[in-house]
Amino acid sequence: MKRLIYILLLLSPLYIKAQDKSEKVKPPQIITKLKPGKTINFKDSSVKFLKVLEDSRCPTDVNCVWAGQAKVLIGIYENNTLLEEKEIIIGAKGIRPTSPKEILKSGDKFVYGYNLSPYPSGSKKTDPTDYYLELLVK
Repeated sequence: MKRLIYILLLLSPLYIKAQDKSEKVKPPQIITKLKPGKTINFKDSSVKFLKVLEDSRCPTDVNCVWAGQAKVLIGIYENNTLLEEKEIIIGAKGIRPTSPKEILKSGDKFVYGYNLSPYPSGSKKTDPTDYYLELLVK
């Protein structure tokens, strides 16, 4: 019995691992919800959710041949002056988090298009004012 305890004590350091200092912790992702007509500001730049152009995503309670997509129009502003309008296409599963669509870079902040909510339902038509654009801010 003493030998077994002695062997276990000798082998236990092999199973103990300290925290790896080279492993970096990813900063949390911040999702901002933007309603149609609303603006989010970043220093001198801003993004305004202008409107939903199309929402042909397959409703949750319907079987579809094509998953569909949504198109939204946003405005990019600098010092309250419209620089450009961008059309963002959002698939049935949102914009892939592995390759989100960059919308704006302002200083050390990056703004990416992420998703459009709510997802359509076959039993209820979505009111245009109920939509909100989800933006990922890093």
